[in-house]
Amino acid sequence: MGEPVTQKEFYEAMAAMTKTISDLTNELTKTKTLIRDYNGLREKINDHDDRIQSVEDNKNNKKEYREYMGWIIGLISTLLAILSQFN
Repeated sequence: MGEPVTQKEFYEAMAAMTKTISDLTNELTKTKTLIRDYNGLREKINDHDDRIQSVEDNKNNKKEYREYMGWIIGLISTLLAILSQFN
């Protein structure tokens, strides 16, 4: 197989592996935190998009209402003008 490993070499290899595992654990913790923060931001963005959409919908409804009011007033004015010609 291979040459026998001394205790010192084994200890050094275990220490290096322990450090690597510790570094990976730290990186995973940071990644988990970043993902959690991203998901929180994504949720806030979705909430704001919903709010903006509802505000735009209300704004469009007001424009349509004003437009209809203009047509109604114009129609009433036209009818009054026609009726005043018959009197």
